[in-house]
Amino acid sequence: MPLLVLAASLCPPGVEGTLFALLMSTFNAGGIVGRELGAGLTALLGVSSSAAAGGATDFSNLFTLVLLCNLASLLPLLALGFLDEAPTGGAGGAAAPGAPRGEP
Repeated sequence: MPLLVLAASLCPPGVEGTLFALLMSTFNAGGIVGRELGAGLTALLGVSSSAAAGGATDFSNLFTLVLLCNLASLLPLLALGFLDEAPTGGAGGAAAPGAPRGEP
């Protein structure tokens, strides 16, 4: 829910529906790509959980798989330098767009 509120607040007037749909489709596409990369990495490392998958159960590289997946979740931190500084207002946090700012 907080992600939906953030996405809605980023939309400029007049294109709310289009930008919101674009943000959500990008979010959903990222989830699909992440699941596919995880499945590919699991197959690449040979981790399998059932003999029905064409072989014996093999968890020998499970630690490596879990380590790589958890380290990959930290990759977005490298992009923090590309973000602009958000304007802040008052003691409550970010100011609403178009809201008058109080003098301290």
